[in-house]
Amino acid sequence: MKRLIALFGMLLLVVLGAGAAQAHSELVSTTPEDGQVLDAPPTELTFTFNEDLLPDFVNFVATDPGGQVLELAVSGVSGPTATVAWPAEAPGGEWRVDYRVVSQDGHPVEGSIAFAYAASSPTPSPSPTSAAPSPAPTTSSAEPAPEPTSAEPSPTVAPASDSSGLSAGWIIAIIAVVAIVVIAIVGLLARRRSS
Repeated sequence: MKRLIALFGMLLLVVLGAGAAQAHSELVSTTPEDGQVLDAPPTELTFTFNEDLLPDFVNFVATDPGGQVLELAVSGVSGPTATVAWPAEAPGGEWRVDYRVVSQDGHPVEGSIAFAYAASSPTPSPSPTSAAPSPAPTTSSAEPAPEPTSAEPSPTVAPASDSSGLSAGWIIAIIAVVAIVVIAIVGLLARRRSS
């Protein structure tokens, strides 16, 4: 019986230790939010995690709709928050930003978010003026001319998944509970047999 209790204690320590090792940093919030469609390009992006980050191990890369990769400059890391400068020359469209960070516990975390913004419309240049006066219209209409409209569809963005691995923690917890139940049943059966 003492061996069974010792085995149970060792198993419990192993399971609890593995559960603590699986608890690593995860993304809590971003600006812009994952899947957000903006009216204008952002000037910066912020990523907030649930643990402080190691500033030397924070990397962000953006991929445009055409698949071109753009390395993003990290402008600052303060505790669990990383701020990334968004390049002004980045064209409009749907963007995916991949991140790979290492938190204070030493575990790397990676994932991605997606957001979009409309391409900036070029400002119309004034048309050249001529020295000759234009003739005045001879007829006037009571109806105003229709305004030109722009029917540009707004892009939709599917939220990207965060691959921080929360499901592994649940799997370990379930295995631990099952192991504890099995050990308890074996202990009860051994006790009944010895009586």
